[in-house]
Amino acid sequence: MFVESFNDGSDYMNTTQKINIGLSQFTEFTLKGVSAKTNMVRKIKYQKEYHPAFDYWKQLRDQIVSYHKNDLNKNCFENLIPRIDIKKQPNYVYAIKQYLKFLNKKETIWFDPGKSVWIGDKLSVRSSSELGLLINGVPHLIKLYFKGKNDKVDKRNINSSLILLNTSSYDKTFNFEVNHSVLNLHKNKLYIKNDYNEDMLIALESEASQFVYIWNKI
Repeated sequence: MFVESFNDGSDYMNTTQKINIGLSQFTEFTLKGVSAKTNMVRKIKYQKEYHPAFDYWKQLRDQIVSYHKNDLNKNCFENLIPRIDIKKQPNYVYAIKQYLKFLNKKETIWFDPGKSVWIGDKLSVRSSSELGLLINGVPHLIKLYFKGKNDKVDKRNINSSLILLNTSSYDKTFNFEVNHSVLNLHKNKLYIKNDYNEDMLIALESEASQFVYIWNKI
């Protein structure tokens, strides 16, 4: 589908009266079972203010972006490992191995993915993709998901996140069609969806409403 931008930025910025979370948090919420959802929302609501030092995957996320954006050699990933906390190194090594496997024999060209946000009735979700890539000539906006080891991700339960990406407001337009995608790093599996119907929108809104309901109860 063609990506549409918001007109004057008002929709994009009008989130001050809403609960604000990231897409990875929303995705993790949708993957949880009923009882685990409450604990997930509680964790988000009462977590400490964001600090890069507590972002487990930030260094790898930034390195992946830099690799494509600056056309670096793949050795940059190997050079990253010694700079990682030793306790995190095994998970980083595995995630890098999976990402390089995903890239195997693919031609990739970077383009700026811009910023985006999904705005619901009482919830806003920061949905900016980390990567804008032409993969073998096909444009993709890719959101990286790092928690596939603990959360079972499949085509069905990732659907709400993909619909959210499709229906987000973007700060720029593209003059080509893009694939809205989520990459599960643990399985190097790329999920893509560009079409949706009314039932899928209802399902997404239902997930958002459930998140807000739990948030207001705890």
